[in-house]
Amino acid sequence: MSAKSIQFRFRQNCLWLFIKNVSIVTMTIWIPNLGSASGPIYLAIADAIETDIGAGVLKHGEKLPPQRELAYQLGVTLGTITRAYREAERRRLLRGETGRGTFVVPESQPISPLVPKEEASGNIDLACSFAYPHLNPDLGHGLTRLARTPGIERLNGFVPSEGLRTHRETGAYLFSQFGLDADPDQVAVTCGAQHGIQVLLQALFKPGDSIAVDAFTYPSILNSAPHLGLRLVPVSAARNAAGEFLSMDPDALEKAASQDGVKGVFLMPNMQNPTTHTMTLDERRALAEVACKYGLTIIEDDPYTPFISESLPSFGALVPEQTGSIASISKLISPGSRIGFVHVPAKNGTAVRNLIGESTWMASPITAELISGWIRDGSLFKVIEKKCWANRVRFEYALEKLSGYSFQSGQNKVFGWLTLPGQTDGDALEASLRHQGVGVLAARHFQVHAARSAPHVRLTFGSVQDDRKFQTAIDLVASMLNREALFQVDHGPVG
Repeated sequence: MSAKSIQFRFRQNCLWLFIKNVSIVTMTIWIPNLGSASGPIYLAIADAIETDIGAGVLKHGEKLPPQRELAYQLGVTLGTITRAYREAERRRLLRGETGRGTFVVPESQPISPLVPKEEASGNIDLACSFAYPHLNPDLGHGLTRLARTPGIERLNGFVPSEGLRTHRETGAYLFSQFGLDADPDQVAVTCGAQHGIQVLLQALFKPGDSIAVDAFTYPSILNSAPHLGLRLVPVSAARNAAGEFLSMDPDALEKAASQDGVKGVFLMPNMQNPTTHTMTLDERRALAEVACKYGLTIIEDDPYTPFISESLPSFGALVPEQTGSIASISKLISPGSRIGFVHVPAKNGTAVRNLIGESTWMASPITAELISGWIRDGSLFKVIEKKCWANRVRFEYALEKLSGYSFQSGQNKVFGWLTLPGQTDGDALEASLRHQGVGVLAARHFQVHAARSAPHVRLTFGSVQDDRKFQTAIDLVASMLNREALFQVDHGPVG
């Protein structure tokens, strides 16, 4: 190449670099409008993202500014932007892609594996925890009895938002099975446990508050709390010598209260979802002591308690003035009725009643009466007995097939928490099993903030009616684990 050609090429490259740099300098980036914002800045930024997506300012699939650059433009810390983006991800507004950046989610999103399907997909479901719905009471018999109820026409009208007295008495009786001597005047009827969680989150906390949760916790609160402007702080569990998960570590909870300023804690004392652990009396007392010391408000959710043989006091009994308790019959006898109950200190009763009224006016008194009848005539306990027997059989089969692995569960636990060997990638295992017709849930579905799954999956026992199909699914899981090298990915530390 001649000297003149080299000189021309050099000038051409310089011009290209100049144009590129000018375009970078002059390019505008998205800046949230925080002029009228109040409360934590990270929540205001997340709210602005949600508003601008709704208004079309941010397009589906559009890339957001790098966190460091947006922090500079707003004059805030990088940590503030990180928390804002995480909050927006939790609201399913954004998604982060390693090495590429953060993007507005596409307009159409894949259906969550936790959402029931109207039509049978042909897959064997070990993902959803439905607890043997095929053993639930005969609905036809229940409706026949309901039709003969004296004064049934009253149930077809409006009733108080907290529910009729007779139905609240049914809730108090159900709470007595959960180790709580409940006052019907402090009980309200809700549209299932998830509605109860949302009502208590709003009644007992205010936007901007932080709530401690287990490092692996019930997926519903992972979605409910951020939508209400609440921040979730994951708290590690204690572990025994075998590496099994125990209760939330009381020392870790105390640290979250003293250093992170959490205002409350969400707990599942019996058959914690997903680790299956049932707290001992000493564990309950240790956590109650921390709650009393720091004035923490407790929400306890116990959907599986009647399956448990131990009779232990609830947190509503241990710390009555600081605890909101939830009871539900969805996992017990009737998910279709959508009936649950909450019990709160008397000081919070009005807020709960108002929130039920504002969200749905009232839970259905018709289905509340249906449930009350099943509890009064003993159907609840007959069904639980049948489910416990069926569960023992399936647990023992799963335990035998997975005997070479750490599998935390029990005869009276309706799911199991499987620790994956080596560097097995839980998300890859979940996807591979799904393609082969078996649904499971990787740990990511239970984690507050996770770039990838921790090395665990949850396997449920009761969503499949046919025993042989259940056995086929467990056999496939065991077979896949024997080929663990197919799912080994070294991502570095779990985020």
